[in-house]
Amino acid sequence: MQLFETMRLENGDIPRLDYHFKRIQKSSADLKFNLNTQKWHELIQLIRETYPKGEYRLKVTLERDGHLDYIIAPLPEKTLFTARLVQRTHHVNQKYLVNKTSERHYLEHNHETDLILLYDETGKILEFDIGNIMIGEGNDLYTPTYHQDFLLGCMRQSLLDQGRMIEKDIYVDDLKKKIQANQINLYLINSLREVADVKIYI
Repeated sequence: MQLFETMRLENGDIPRLDYHFKRIQKSSADLKFNLNTQKWHELIQLIRETYPKGEYRLKVTLERDGHLDYIIAPLPEKTLFTARLVQRTHHVNQKYLVNKTSERHYLEHNHETDLILLYDETGKILEFDIGNIMIGEGNDLYTPTYHQDFLLGCMRQSLLDQGRMIEKDIYVDDLKKKIQANQINLYLINSLREVADVKIYI
Protein backbone atom coordinates (compact mmCIF):
# COMPACT_ATOMS: atom_id res chain seq x y z
CA MET A 1 0.00 0.00 0.00
CA GLN A 2 1.17 3.51 -0.84
CA LEU A 3 0.06 6.96 0.15
CA PHE A 4 -0.16 9.44 -2.68
CA GLU A 5 -1.11 12.98 -3.60
CA THR A 6 -2.29 14.00 -7.06
CA MET A 7 -1.56 17.64 -7.77
CA ARG A 8 -1.71 20.23 -10.49
CA LEU A 9 1.67 21.51 -11.65
CA GLU A 10 1.19 24.79 -13.46
CA ASN A 11 4.23 26.65 -14.82
CA GLY A 12 6.37 25.49 -11.93
CA ASP A 13 3.70 26.22 -9.31
CA ILE A 14 1.66 23.68 -7.34
CA PRO A 15 -1.60 25.22 -6.13
CA ARG A 16 -2.70 24.13 -2.64
CA LEU A 17 0.69 22.52 -1.94
CA ASP A 18 0.38 23.15 1.80
CA TYR A 19 -2.97 21.34 1.86
CA HIS A 20 -1.45 18.32 0.12
CA PHE A 21 1.52 18.22 2.47
CA LYS A 22 -0.68 18.45 5.57
CA ARG A 23 -2.91 15.64 4.27
CA ILE A 24 -0.09 13.20 3.52
CA GLN A 25 1.56 14.18 6.81
CA LYS A 26 -1.61 13.32 8.74
CA SER A 27 -2.10 10.05 6.85
CA SER A 28 1.54 9.12 7.48
CA ALA A 29 1.03 9.55 11.20
CA ASP A 30 -2.30 7.69 11.20
CA LEU A 31 -1.02 4.74 9.14
CA LYS A 32 2.56 4.69 10.43
CA PHE A 33 4.35 5.67 7.22
CA ASN A 34 7.81 7.21 7.49
CA LEU A 35 7.47 10.65 5.89
CA ASN A 36 10.69 12.68 5.91
CA THR A 37 9.65 16.32 5.71
CA GLN A 38 12.97 17.49 4.28
CA LYS A 39 12.95 14.87 1.52
CA TRP A 40 9.36 15.80 0.62
CA HIS A 41 10.28 19.48 0.19
CA GLU A 42 13.47 18.64 -1.70
CA LEU A 43 11.53 16.45 -4.14
CA ILE A 44 8.89 19.11 -4.67
CA GLN A 45 11.56 21.71 -5.35
CA LEU A 46 13.28 19.40 -7.85
CA ILE A 47 9.99 18.82 -9.69
CA ARG A 48 9.21 22.53 -9.87
CA GLU A 49 12.66 23.31 -11.24
CA THR A 50 12.50 20.45 -13.76
CA TYR A 51 9.09 21.45 -15.15
CA PRO A 52 9.00 25.26 -15.11
CA LYS A 53 6.60 25.56 -18.06
CA GLY A 54 3.33 23.85 -18.95
CA GLU A 55 0.46 22.18 -17.12
CA TYR A 56 0.89 18.67 -15.73
CA ARG A 57 -0.73 15.99 -13.64
CA LEU A 58 1.70 15.27 -10.81
CA LYS A 59 1.38 12.20 -8.59
CA VAL A 60 3.76 11.91 -5.63
CA THR A 61 3.84 8.50 -3.93
CA LEU A 62 5.09 7.51 -0.49
CA GLU A 63 6.06 3.98 0.53
CA ARG A 64 5.79 2.85 4.15
CA ASP A 65 9.60 2.90 4.49
CA GLY A 66 9.68 6.56 3.46
CA HIS A 67 10.66 6.21 -0.20
CA LEU A 68 9.21 9.05 -2.27
CA ASP A 69 8.69 8.95 -6.03
CA TYR A 70 6.62 10.78 -8.61
CA ILE A 71 4.87 10.37 -11.94
CA ILE A 72 4.22 13.31 -14.20
CA ALA A 73 2.07 13.52 -17.31
CA PRO A 74 0.52 16.23 -19.48
CA LEU A 75 -2.83 17.46 -18.20
CA PRO A 76 -5.50 16.71 -20.84
CA GLU A 77 -8.12 19.38 -21.36
CA LYS A 78 -11.49 18.23 -20.08
CA THR A 79 -14.18 20.50 -18.68
CA LEU A 80 -17.26 18.25 -18.65
CA PHE A 81 -17.58 14.85 -16.97
CA THR A 82 -20.41 12.32 -17.01
CA ALA A 83 -21.45 10.44 -13.87
CA ARG A 84 -23.91 7.93 -12.46
CA LEU A 85 -25.07 7.18 -8.92
CA VAL A 86 -23.71 4.16 -7.04
CA GLN A 87 -24.40 3.09 -3.46
CA ARG A 88 -21.15 2.49 -1.62
CA THR A 89 -20.72 -0.75 0.25
CA HIS A 90 -20.70 -0.31 4.03
CA HIS A 91 -17.95 -2.91 4.40
CA VAL A 92 -15.13 -0.53 3.42
CA ASN A 93 -12.41 -0.12 6.04
CA GLN A 94 -12.61 3.46 7.29
CA LYS A 95 -8.85 4.03 6.99
CA TYR A 96 -9.23 3.68 3.21
CA LEU A 97 -12.13 6.16 3.15
CA VAL A 98 -10.35 8.99 4.95
CA ASN A 99 -6.76 8.53 3.72
CA LYS A 100 -5.56 8.73 0.13
CA THR A 101 -4.03 5.29 -0.30
CA SER A 102 -3.52 2.97 -3.26
CA GLU A 103 -6.23 0.69 -1.78
CA ARG A 104 -9.02 2.18 -3.89
CA HIS A 105 -10.90 -0.99 -4.85
CA TYR A 106 -14.24 0.35 -3.59
CA LEU A 107 -14.00 3.15 -6.18
CA GLU A 108 -13.45 0.88 -9.19
CA HIS A 109 -16.09 0.92 -11.92
CA ASN A 110 -16.50 0.00 -15.57
CA HIS A 111 -16.42 3.59 -16.85
CA GLU A 112 -19.79 3.54 -18.56
CA THR A 113 -19.56 7.12 -17.35
CA ASP A 114 -16.44 9.12 -16.53
CA LEU A 115 -17.28 9.16 -12.82
CA ILE A 116 -19.39 7.50 -10.18
CA LEU A 117 -21.12 9.53 -7.48
CA LEU A 118 -21.28 7.58 -4.25
CA TYR A 119 -23.96 7.66 -1.58
CA ASP A 120 -24.24 5.69 1.67
CA GLU A 121 -26.92 3.35 3.03
CA THR A 122 -28.90 6.32 4.41
CA GLY A 123 -28.94 7.97 0.99
CA LYS A 124 -26.46 10.72 1.89
CA ILE A 125 -24.44 11.91 -1.09
CA LEU A 126 -20.72 11.46 -0.37
CA GLU A 127 -18.15 11.98 -3.15
CA PHE A 128 -17.09 11.17 -6.69
CA ASP A 129 -14.51 8.47 -7.26
CA ILE A 130 -11.86 11.08 -8.15
CA GLY A 131 -12.90 14.05 -6.07
CA ASN A 132 -15.47 15.78 -3.95
CA ILE A 133 -18.81 17.12 -5.10
CA MET A 134 -19.94 20.73 -5.13
CA ILE A 135 -23.60 21.56 -5.71
CA GLY A 136 -24.85 24.88 -6.99
CA GLU A 137 -28.39 25.78 -5.95
CA GLY A 138 -29.60 29.33 -6.43
CA ASN A 139 -26.86 31.55 -5.05
CA ASP A 140 -25.43 28.82 -2.82
CA LEU A 141 -22.54 26.45 -3.38
CA TYR A 142 -22.35 23.54 -0.96
CA THR A 143 -20.73 20.19 -0.34
CA PRO A 144 -21.63 17.32 2.03
CA THR A 145 -20.66 17.58 5.69
CA TYR A 146 -17.75 15.42 6.76
CA HIS A 147 -18.24 12.70 9.34
CA GLN A 148 -15.19 10.56 8.49
CA ASP A 149 -17.23 9.04 5.67
CA PHE A 150 -15.25 10.18 2.60
CA LEU A 151 -11.88 11.63 1.61
CA LEU A 152 -11.27 15.26 2.49
CA GLY A 153 -10.09 16.89 -0.70
CA CYS A 154 -7.60 19.73 -0.83
CA MET A 155 -9.69 21.76 -3.29
CA ARG A 156 -12.74 21.22 -1.07
CA GLN A 157 -10.94 22.51 2.00
CA SER A 158 -9.51 25.46 0.10
CA LEU A 159 -12.98 26.55 -1.07
CA LEU A 160 -14.40 26.17 2.43
CA ASP A 161 -11.53 28.14 3.95
CA GLN A 162 -12.10 30.94 1.42
CA GLY A 163 -15.81 31.07 2.28
CA ARG A 164 -16.76 30.26 -1.30
CA MET A 165 -18.70 27.14 -0.33
CA ILE A 166 -20.55 25.81 2.71
CA GLU A 167 -21.25 22.36 4.11
CA LYS A 168 -24.77 21.05 3.67
CA ASP A 169 -26.04 17.52 3.16
CA ILE A 170 -28.21 16.34 0.31
CA TYR A 171 -29.76 12.90 -0.06
CA VAL A 172 -30.12 10.87 -3.20
CA ASP A 173 -33.90 11.21 -3.61
CA ASP A 174 -33.74 15.00 -3.25
CA LEU A 175 -30.76 15.12 -5.58
CA LYS A 176 -32.68 13.28 -8.29
CA LYS A 177 -35.75 15.51 -7.91
CA LYS A 178 -33.71 18.68 -8.08
CA ILE A 179 -31.75 17.48 -11.10
CA GLN A 180 -34.97 16.62 -12.93
CA ALA A 181 -36.37 20.05 -12.06
CA ASN A 182 -33.15 21.77 -13.18
CA GLN A 183 -32.79 23.31 -9.73
CA ILE A 184 -29.15 22.37 -9.15
CA ASN A 185 -25.84 22.11 -10.97
CA LEU A 186 -23.21 19.52 -10.07
CA TYR A 187 -19.46 20.03 -10.09
CA LEU A 188 -16.44 17.81 -9.59
CA ILE A 189 -13.90 19.52 -7.37
CA ASN A 190 -10.37 18.25 -6.95
CA SER A 191 -6.92 19.78 -6.91
CA LEU A 192 -6.12 18.56 -10.40
CA ARG A 193 -9.21 19.76 -12.27
CA GLU A 194 -10.17 22.39 -9.71
CA VAL A 195 -13.84 22.85 -10.71
CA ALA A 196 -15.45 20.90 -13.58
CA ASP A 197 -19.07 20.54 -14.73
CA VAL A 198 -20.76 17.17 -14.29
CA LYS A 199 -23.69 15.75 -16.21
CA ILE A 200 -25.27 12.94 -14.19
CA TYR A 201 -27.43 10.14 -15.58
CA ILE A 202 -30.25 9.15 -13.24
